[in-house]
Amino acid sequence: MKRRRVLWLVILVIVACAAIAVGFDPDRRVQGWLTGEPFYQGRAASAWHRDLRQPESPRSADAFNALVAGKRDAVPVCAWVLRTAPEPEARWRAADALGHMGKDASTAAPELVAALADDDPLVRGVAVRSIGELAPDVPGGVRALVAFFPDIEAMRAVASFGPAGAEAVPALIATLKYEDPTVRWQSARALGKIGVPSVPAVTELARLTISDPDSLVREHAAEALGDIGPAAADGIPALVKALHDPVARVRRDAVRALGQMGPAAKAVLGDIRSLQKDSDADVRAAAERAVRLIDPTSSR
Repeated sequence: MKRRRVLWLVILVIVACAAIAVGFDPDRRVQGWLTGEPFYQGRAASAWHRDLRQPESPRSADAFNALVAGKRDAVPVCAWVLRTAPEPEARWRAADALGHMGKDASTAAPELVAALADDDPLVRGVAVRSIGELAPDVPGGVRALVAFFPDIEAMRAVASFGPAGAEAVPALIATLKYEDPTVRWQSARALGKIGVPSVPAVTELARLTISDPDSLVREHAAEALGDIGPAAADGIPALVKALHDPVARVRRDAVRALGQMGPAAKAVLGDIRSLQKDSDADVRAAAERAVRLIDPTSSR
């Protein structure tokens, strides 16, 4: 009986000492060492987590800014918080910090991809944007983002992958036919940023360039054909028709796109030169540059 009391007394002393240690250890160093947490600026990840989970506190903003400034050194802490924090406020702030770090946070790509399945919609949304900031160094990122289509942020994130986003091309071609014009032009933009792997989209992009009722869609479809470049030469007839579009931005991007086709557009130089007298200054400038790109020896 006496031995049991002594044992309980020892346990109580240990618990009391631990509580005192925690109270005098706001940086959670002891806890961090015991549990194997990552550290940054001498503070355990759980201390950073405590600060990040307080959405209205200046301490949360200070912690966020300090982590972003830490770049690679702070990545393990942010990844730990994103992976383990029970509060969505802490998780989305950790994901946001990783996005602000950009490519310095590439080692946390698996945690960001996993966060796309988070129960909280805000955490998922921030993870989508942050993946775009880390692109293209996010294995599995494109496939995971495609599952969110026609979400605009997901399409913008895929566009950030450039040619590495080729896996998304079939899904982007499908979203070119969505009723929402914003989805259509964001799809066109993403296809253009992906570049040559988007050649299967040329027919649909050409159609939108001359027939979509929304001028933003026509503008971005024309731009996408130019971004794909000479591999999109089948779109030249549509671009020539778009030179007569009533909206100056569409004419400008159509003539720019023809310039990006290079010698493949030499047969339509006459149509391009006609825009050197366009009523819009940006269109005139784009036409002059296009002529030089297609035929550097050509005179006006």
